[in-house]
Amino acid sequence: MAFLISGLLLWIVAHMVPVVAPDFRNAMVQKLGEWPYKGVFSLIIFGSFGLMVVGWRSIESVTPLYDFYDLAAFPALIIVLIGFVLIAASILPSNFRRLIRHPQLTGFSLWAFAHLLLNGDLRTTVLFGGLLAWSLATMALLNKRDGTFAPPAKVLPHKGVMVAALGFVLFIGAVLGHEYLSGVNLNPHS
Repeated sequence: MAFLISGLLLWIVAHMVPVVAPDFRNAMVQKLGEWPYKGVFSLIIFGSFGLMVVGWRSIESVTPLYDFYDLAAFPALIIVLIGFVLIAASILPSNFRRLIRHPQLTGFSLWAFAHLLLNGDLRTTVLFGGLLAWSLATMALLNKRDGTFAPPAKVLPHKGVMVAALGFVLFIGAVLGHEYLSGVNLNPHS
């Protein structure tokens, strides 16, 4: 559990620095340069992700705290798919950005929430509960920092189709790679 919690805390701290300490971030960019700063930030994020994966996979005893799986399986799958479409909306321009101020964080929140619905054990609650709390707190802090939401200009509707297609591709990739990354087989009958 120590690796899982360490990775989660490292992820949260690294992502919160630009939100709650923009002066520190700017000072680091001035000192290191833009690309070296992004390189260090990326290494920290990959390191935190690695710690979370190692921590997750090292916990062999999974004690259930609650069980909503039978009720939540299909809705959670749809929630994850919507989450990936919103993450795609943060990558490509579309009218999704006119409706949702933080599509990437909103999609990430949906992804984390769906995992909490499906897996009622302690490691899931710690990891995905922590990631959900981080993403919701980040959105609230960004909204406070940035003030009133000014939606971007409209774009052609086909851009939304491209976003949805990318979201589906990301979703399929996540499903196919799920067992290799997390060690959790999504098909319990295989």
